Parts: sequence; C-alpha cells; structure tokens
Amino acid sequence: MQILKIPYSLVAASSSASTNDLTDSSHPESPSHSFNTVRHTLSEILPVVPENPPSFTHCASPTWKPYNYTFWHALIARSQGLQESQHHIIQLPGLLYQDLTRCYSSWLSSSRIRETSMREALETLASTRAGKDLAVLLDGRRKWFIRLDQMSPKDSAMRGALPASTPHQMLQMLCSSNRAYTCLLHEKEDAEAEGRDMSFKLVLNVWRDDMNTSREFRVFVPPPGATSTTSDATMDVAGVAQRLQDFKISFTFDVALQQDGSVQLVELNPFGATSGCGPCLFNWVRDGKMLYGLDEAKFAVTVA
Repeated sequence: MQILKIPYSLVAASSSASTNDLTDSSHPESPSHSFNTVRHTLSEILPVVPENPPSFTHCASPTWKPYNYTFWHALIARSQGLQESQHHIIQLPGLLYQDLTRCYSSWLSSSRIRETSMREALETLASTRAGKDLAVLLDGRRKWFIRLDQMSPKDSAMRGALPASTPHQMLQMLCSSNRAYTCLLHEKEDAEAEGRDMSFKLVLNVWRDDMNTSREFRVFVPPPGATSTTSDATMDVAGVAQRLQDFKISFTFDVALQQDGSVQLVELNPFGATSGCGPCLFNWVRDGKMLYGLDEAKFAVTVA
C-alpha cells in the first residue's frame, strides 16, 4: 500500500479556496477543489470508472438511509465500549420541526436566535414525552455528544463541536447548524414521500474528551472490500472491517485510533463520486480508480 504525505498547507488552501469559490464545487481540475469533493456528475466519473451492468452501475443520487447512524448505533456503542446508560436514542416528534426551523431562520438572518423563538421551542419540547426523557439526560451535569441520524451539528455557529448538557444547549446546536437543518429537511421530505407523520431521532452518546478528530480515518469500501484509507495518523482497520463484512453495498466508515492502539468505529456514510460524502484527502474523480478498487489502495495523511 502506498502512503501519501500531503502538506497541510495544501489542504488548508484548498479548503479556504473552496469556501470562497462559487463555481462548480465538484470540478476535479479546479485547484480550489483538490480534496474532499462531493456530488460529481455521472459524466465526470464515468470516464474514470466505467459501469459494468448489471454487476455495477453508478447511482445518480445515492440515498443516506442504509447509513443512518441509528441503524448502527448499537455496533458503534459496542466498538467504543459504551455502557447501556451512556448512549441513547430519543424519537423527537414532527411538531417540533416548525419551532426548530423558526429558530434556524432567526439565526440565519441575524446570527442569533430570538428569545421568543427559543422559548417556544423549549416549551414545545417540554410538553412531549421525548422532552421529558431528554430532561432526565440533559440535567445540566452530564455532558453529551449529540447528533441526528445523518449528521452531527458540529458546524454549529453558537456552540461548535462542544458537548450539550441542557435542552437549551441542545437546541442552540441544532438551530445554528446548516448540517442539522439539512438533516431535518431530508426527514421532512422522506415523511412526505412515504405518506407518514414526520419524526426524527436524536442520538446522545456520553461525551469523551479522548475522541480526537485528528486521529480519525475514513475507509472506502466499494464491492467487494476495503480499498483505501485516509487520515492524519497510521492504523490497522482490519478488525472493524471484519465486523462490517456482511454489509453488501458500497460504503465508507470512519474509525478513531485510540492512545492504546485500539480502533473504534465512529460512523458509516455513503460511498461514491455522486454522493454527498467527501473522500477527505482524496478526490473522487482524480483518485477514482483507486477509490473504486481498480488500482492499488493508498493511505493518505496530512502533516503540518
């Protein structure tokens, strides 16, 4: 396996340019999109990775459903050594959606959430069974990592990637996060398409200071197995890959290297150039043959 050492200055420059560039964000030749590209078109990836029907075809719009965090929560919790009292899934009712979107709109327009909007959201939450269950967990003492099924609100402008200890902090994170808002929109669209009442799941895992994102890896698994990894350190992912061997569709999964050398599963995500999941230090088109398992696997790290 070839090891690629990528100067962090290149990654930072690409990230900064991508943030300010309003052109096609998937264009593989653009210097502002050298890494972590998403949502390529079929016309971009087909010349690099041809289809071979019926064995293999690209999906123009991959679904996130098989990768929902709650499907894999028990496996992730076991991998991380969490006790039963240290991880929870709370089903939030759809009636909270309007309150959350009002708070999000308030934050989007003024970079703050109006007190009346937040108070109404807290009152709605407190009136539900889910809110009462959350009040026991979010008691102001314990610290929790929170996320929705598809993404965490780590981009929250008000709290960033901090833990939540109260319902107010939890709502602040959700209502000032573009990622969380996108998740809520997807949940609403799915409910409407399936003709059911909307609800969404909130995950709470006990907060761990030892979960260092600089020691996380993304592994790429096109059928029939893992082909490449990318991160900021070196590790062996064979154990985690073995536990996922019965998963028959392409996917990516993130793992975290611990101080004692053990590896813990973080989450699963979609695989593929047309998906919304970025390949981190790779580029779906430029590195397509390798990522899809047609060339030798590579291990990418970035160094300061």
